[in-house]
Amino acid sequence: MAGSLATAATAFEATLQELGFSGVEGELGDPVALGRRAALLVAAEAAWRRHLGPLLDTRQVQELLGVRTRQAVNDLAKRRRLLALPTQKRRLRFPAFQFTGEGRPYPVLPAILDTFAGAVASPHTIASWFVTPQPLLEGETPARWLQQGRDPEAVKEAARRSAARLRQ
Repeated sequence: MAGSLATAATAFEATLQELGFSGVEGELGDPVALGRRAALLVAAEAAWRRHLGPLLDTRQVQELLGVRTRQAVNDLAKRRRLLALPTQKRRLRFPAFQFTGEGRPYPVLPAILDTFAGAVASPHTIASWFVTPQPLLEGETPARWLQQGRDPEAVKEAARRSAARLRQ
């Protein structure tokens, strides 16, 4: 690990130099703060992936669903039939937790996504909700509740209550 961090630090310094910075310019701010910001930016995406679990790309979802085009997958996301998370590179990633063991989206998913429409500004909030324990679900996450084959109506009610709180 220490070797990897040393390599990362060397690459960070080399990249600053390639951009014409020595690392001590006032416009970059305090060097310690600069390093911390860079580490937080890098770790943020990894932390999201760790929190949300596997994320599938459009091609993988296309194969999983057996649809012919990438546009068909994008249309499902636009119609709130799938939860899609935009990346910084303007691509979509799809949390794997929304698919059954047979590779189909959970039938309750559209109702849940509709419930959150207008209550949240980002689909990342909905994704996070799916992997956060909910009191109404006996402290289980909605994703795990559905995976266990438990009552989807309870997940809909948990979504309704959460969305109502977010709208306040």
